[in-house]
Amino acid sequence: MEQQKSILPPTEDEIEETLQKVQDRLERKEMSMPANAAVKEGYEESVDILADDRRTYQGIDRLHSVQGRAIAVLAVDYLNGECTAEVLLGVPLKGSIELRLKR
Repeated sequence: MEQQKSILPPTEDEIEETLQKVQDRLERKEMSMPANAAVKEGYEESVDILADDRRTYQGIDRLHSVQGRAIAVLAVDYLNGECTAEVLLGVPLKGSIELRLKR
């Protein structure tokens, strides 16, 4: 059985850097596409989670989409050291060059 590598909770500087990267993602033109509404919802909630240093899942259930809730959960997991910033930031956008390059 493979042992899971432990991740340390992020520092304040790392949280600020990740928050900026999430905000930058929200500025991408693909975010305004209806197909990315759930991703946008999740990242908007992630901004609040990171800015408020929310380390519980309380309030996430008010989001409308499953994908939005999943992204918000990733933000909480990131703050608690349970996933990396790369995982949080790695949700693909429909219509983005990221997806076209993977094909």
